[in-house]
Amino acid sequence: MSAMRTMRAIPALRNERGFTLTELLVVMAVLGIVLAGVFVIQQQGTRSYLIGASRVEVQQNARTTLELMIRELRSAQSVTALGGASDVSFVDHTGATIRYRLVGTTLNRSVNGTAAVLVGGVQTLTLTYYSAFDGSTNTGTVTATPGNVKVIRIAIITGSERGASTGSAGDQHARLESSVRLRNS
Repeated sequence: MSAMRTMRAIPALRNERGFTLTELLVVMAVLGIVLAGVFVIQQQGTRSYLIGASRVEVQQNARTTLELMIRELRSAQSVTALGGASDVSFVDHTGATIRYRLVGTTLNRSVNGTAAVLVGGVQTLTLTYYSAFDGSTNTGTVTATPGNVKVIRIAIITGSERGASTGSAGDQHARLESSVRLRNS
């Protein structure tokens, strides 16, 4: 009797339909198209995130660096040395000698001879020194004598500190400029 039940179960299995090879291929093709679309959307989201994060980084680096330089230069007692368009030394209100100097893509800040990295990824730092300056026209008399400096125009361009390749999502730049009138000189 048990053998008879087994015989009847086998034909019942033969009557059940499975998927044909054509149906499986169609489903796999549709699934491949859907997954490819999901992959493209995910890649674009990642690229957008990288662009945004890099843009925030370079803008924040430029803004915080410029704000610190402006605050310290505004309260400077005297400018002591002009080392070129990317190097300035001055005595601040506490009597400390502060120096800003661009070395490669690193902006260094020294206090009484002790150097520390302020920010990396600086593409350019341009300091223009004026003995007289007209803020309405952004023009003035340029000077190379530290004792005559009344206004310093700062222009900074920052890029990513991580060194992104040209044209990549991380290749962002920020340019900020400001003029600082020295209060105590």
